[in-house]
Amino acid sequence: MTGTTDMAEAGETRALGREGQPREQVLEALDQLTQGDVDWRSGRILTGLYDPGEHAYELTREAYSRFLTQNALYINMYPSAGRMEQGVIRSLADLLQGDEQVVGSMTSGGTESIMLAVKAARDHACARRPELVDPEIVLPITAHPAFHKAAHYLGLRIVVTAVESEGFRADVDAFAAALGPNTVLGVGSAPNFSHGTIDPIGEMAAAASERGILFHVDGCVGGIYLSFMRRLGEPVRPFDFSLEGVTSISADMHKYGYAPKNASVLLYRSRELREHAFFVCSGTTEYAVINPTVLSSRSAGPIAASWAVLRHLGEVGYERIVRESWQATRAMVEGIGQIKGVDVLAMPDMCMFTLGSEELNIFELDDEMRERGWSLLPQFACGGGPANLHVSVSSSNVPHVDRFLSDLREAADALLSRGPSVDREAMAREVEAVADRPLGEVLTRLVVLAGLKGLDLPERMAPLNTILDLLPAQTRDQLLTTYINAS
Repeated sequence: MTGTTDMAEAGETRALGREGQPREQVLEALDQLTQGDVDWRSGRILTGLYDPGEHAYELTREAYSRFLTQNALYINMYPSAGRMEQGVIRSLADLLQGDEQVVGSMTSGGTESIMLAVKAARDHACARRPELVDPEIVLPITAHPAFHKAAHYLGLRIVVTAVESEGFRADVDAFAAALGPNTVLGVGSAPNFSHGTIDPIGEMAAAASERGILFHVDGCVGGIYLSFMRRLGEPVRPFDFSLEGVTSISADMHKYGYAPKNASVLLYRSRELREHAFFVCSGTTEYAVINPTVLSSRSAGPIAASWAVLRHLGEVGYERIVRESWQATRAMVEGIGQIKGVDVLAMPDMCMFTLGSEELNIFELDDEMRERGWSLLPQFACGGGPANLHVSVSSSNVPHVDRFLSDLREAADALLSRGPSVDREAMAREVEAVADRPLGEVLTRLVVLAGLKGLDLPERMAPLNTILDLLPAQTRDQLLTTYINAS
């Protein structure tokens, strides 16, 4: 978990009042609400921010605003939305080496793209095998949680396979062995978000294809970026439609495509496969609903912004951003290698990597870096790897590499010199002591142990994150659900 919040102020931010307020007063209130937010323009956010630079940002904001009210559901009324959407889809299909048979849809984000890929695979399999009653998805432990969410919503079973310990890439033998008569979809990542490494997509897709199973590549974070790395002559493991067994790919425009939220693209090998993602209903008193996506009404704003940023940056612009951010990533990785107590867990395949430590509590390092103005993303131990801090490098981070390395060295040295402030072994004993107790008792005890006061998150998150890291994933999920639901 990251950051802080003040649930006590929720009542004070209620939007609807008896009397309306003037425009200036509303805007002032909005500015006040952002006082606790991170400064996304600072260049010190190393997760969840994909900044194309000031000129491109202003253009996308303008394009988004111009098409904010147009509803992409009604392409008969707003054909411009349909033309722009097809322009974005065709551009990404070309980048991902698709032929003219490749088609796609624009969605609100990677999760919706993945949801549709899973639905298409399920319905495709069921149409061919009516006897199928327990469809499964096979994926590595490093696959995005959105696949678990899709399976939860759509009634499929997840089969999780191991990854190798060096680069956290899928174990091909384990993946192939897990494919069975109920498998409707295999999944690989290019790259996985957690460690920035590409699965052996070619071998995995071939194993699925040999058994007549569809294979989806999660390129949400890396599909666009890796395509431009390849064009720059960097060695990139094959991952896209150039591989025969790949049947669908998701790629987010609002990540390294540099469009505003919410914009993703899902590409299918053929129209026949895309048809299984559709929902069409004309058997009610309402208008005929024809949905290629989960959403029905969709603002054309994200579509227009995506089209605009592609048109504005062009191949040369994307290549420049990728070149600079990849150089910055390599400089970071090299510099971290000179810092005592901190390691890069896997050599990245693009501008994402993770920090780990055998000597420090990684969550205390996160606190130290936040005090110095940096935002990283804590990740719990899983799949054979330790707890770590995720780093994503964007163009806004490029000028700040030296400062990042200096602050990281200072933070690590400070922790090494004074020793841990969180007694992990003592916390482990406390967690073990309540492991078999009812959930309410577990939450009550651990809230005290973490130093929580009500629903407000603490300034220093290391005690809470350490406790969560010590818990089994299922218990952790239950506790987080209970905690968030109390807000």
